[in-house]
Amino acid sequence: MVDTVVLSIQPQKYVSESELFGAGWDLQNTSRGYRKYVKNQSARQKQDGIYRPRPRFANREGTGLLQLEFSIPKLIFGNNVDEVCEKDFDIVLQTLQARLRDLGIWLFEPILRKASVSVFHPSKNILLTDSYTASGVIKELKKINLTQKMDLTRDSFKNDGHSLHLHANSHELVVYDKIPDLTKPKGRAEDKDKTPMQLSLFQQFKKQGRLPEVLRIEARLANKRKMNAVLEKNGFCKNPTFEDIFKESVCKKIVESYWDEMVVKENLFLFGLSPGPKQTMKNLTKSYPVIKPKEAAYLVGLDQLCKDGDGIRELRGMLEKQATRRTWYRIAKDMKKLNAIQNPAHCHGWIKQIREQMESFQPLKIDDLLCK
Repeated sequence: MVDTVVLSIQPQKYVSESELFGAGWDLQNTSRGYRKYVKNQSARQKQDGIYRPRPRFANREGTGLLQLEFSIPKLIFGNNVDEVCEKDFDIVLQTLQARLRDLGIWLFEPILRKASVSVFHPSKNILLTDSYTASGVIKELKKINLTQKMDLTRDSFKNDGHSLHLHANSHELVVYDKIPDLTKPKGRAEDKDKTPMQLSLFQQFKKQGRLPEVLRIEARLANKRKMNAVLEKNGFCKNPTFEDIFKESVCKKIVESYWDEMVVKENLFLFGLSPGPKQTMKNLTKSYPVIKPKEAAYLVGLDQLCKDGDGIRELRGMLEKQATRRTWYRIAKDMKKLNAIQNPAHCHGWIKQIREQMESFQPLKIDDLLCK
């Protein structure tokens, strides 16, 4: 439902600043009236295997702000393969309060419940079945045309095809193969803050003779302005509290909107079960009765080129060497005709599996992945 969150709390709502800066707080950054402190765990705490939030305190010209960054499922489950749900909220608050006390930070539960949210990452773990693999799905997603979607600045295909990043300055959609990521080194992993339990999970899955195929879809809202814009676009109030974003309806709507806007809306035809060129021609003439044979033949060829190899991105690279960008935009516009006639029911099964699990938004649990 939701993984990483950053809570922001005003100084009058916790211990005084003089009490706050006891042992374990380190000055990380300072410049022109700005000071940033971080709270480090003790040597014993680093070894005890208990996941704790990462507190930081920023003081700018006498105005202080305490921020708490943490993974919600890691906090209560020790891993983020297990997903949280709304009914877990009270346990999250109680556990967060206790873990903060371990770090010498005392906050009442109502303060945490109503804490302002600066960043959060709604997400969904998708269990793939019927021989579909997460890396195979990501390879197919590599074919889509993304450049102009949602102010994207770049996209990248990483870790030998195990992850796809669709970047913008203030937000990002990340799709990756969750289970192999459990063992990747910090520099290459999507999850760079692994717990001891996560490291042991891979071996547990391996012992059962097969690795479950889990596709992670995560929308990373990296700053408050973008977070507010996304919330308002999807019909929710801006400036949310922790309690406000810990809702299935909020996380579900955001993850679905990113998936639909970036992947499905104009790219569904790429994932259609190929009926063959002649059947595609018949579908076009049936859907567009006045289409000229020459245009229909051109669209059939375009359909084949878009699905071949690395898809639309590869085709664009080839064409832009010989034609202007305007020519490419005209061709991209023609792709909408192909997408308009694609029946979602006639797509590869993984499209249906993702859609069904997003619609139900039931939390995935480790027990679902283990052989009974």
